[in-house]
Amino acid sequence: MSEPLLRVDNVYKYFPITKGVMFAKDIGHVKAVDGVSFTIAAGETLGLVGESGCGKTTTARMILRLERPTNGHMRLEGKDIHSLSGEALRYFRETVQAVFQDPWSSLNPRMKVGSIITESLRVHRVGSAVTRAHRAAELLQQVGLHPAQADLYPHEFSGGQRQRVALASALASHPKLIVLDEPVSALDVSIRAQIMNLLKDIQEQEHVAYLLVAHHLATVRYMAHQTAVMYLGRVVEYAPTEVLYDALLHPYTQALFAAALSAHPDEQREEIVLTGEVPSPINPPSGCSFHPRCPHAMAHCATEDPVLREVAPQHWVACHLYAEPA
Repeated sequence: MSEPLLRVDNVYKYFPITKGVMFAKDIGHVKAVDGVSFTIAAGETLGLVGESGCGKTTTARMILRLERPTNGHMRLEGKDIHSLSGEALRYFRETVQAVFQDPWSSLNPRMKVGSIITESLRVHRVGSAVTRAHRAAELLQQVGLHPAQADLYPHEFSGGQRQRVALASALASHPKLIVLDEPVSALDVSIRAQIMNLLKDIQEQEHVAYLLVAHHLATVRYMAHQTAVMYLGRVVEYAPTEVLYDALLHPYTQALFAAALSAHPDEQREEIVLTGEVPSPINPPSGCSFHPRCPHAMAHCATEDPVLREVAPQHWVACHLYAEPA
């Protein structure tokens, strides 16, 4: 089996909680990411889903080197991305790009769109000004805009068009991985399908991989080849997308999907009501972190931490309901 493009191995990210000013000391930690592992193959999409605060965006920020893991390793093409320097770091910055939820905040309002798209090429001194202008025109056409729009400013575009500009900017350096952090959630419903189709078309053309961070389950099902469900900083279920959607195993995954708006008004779903609130990542529950809200909790769920294990072909779950019999 070939090495995946990205491998995340048992990654933790704890943010310290300090007290005092002059002689500040740590009095605890926010356990934002608590032992996450997954892989992304070249040209494929992994969807990360879960409630707000589950650690999806922190995981994405570590992959982008915007945060440093407390422990664990993230490897791109076999190299630890947080140990890179020099030419290897430059290669990483060309290879890994991002498209964020709000394109307005990620586009410089003082720059013309053509300059925004080729900014990474200019910084890395790739090509001449003329070749970069040709590249901008080519990318605008690829994302469904007109090359002449390179001379416009971001405020002259609609929300959907700005997201296309952000995508064109991410594609400029021929990346192998693009982190998509809620790429369509800020857009009108009528525009979402267009952007999702565009992302899929570009993936086929460029063989680029995506990490799709999303809370909209229909978006993940449509775009992702693999899906990982996170709860309180941990992956609780992980499988090929169609395998997971056809057989939801973890009680949290079942509740998450039951709460989602159905695609058809006549579709019948089991109603699952979770009691209590999401526990604090400062002081998570002992044992299984989901046990205080789980309708199937058993006595040992409060003391024994379930291990993410393969309970069916390619289907991994962290739950005592699927533990091997003693």
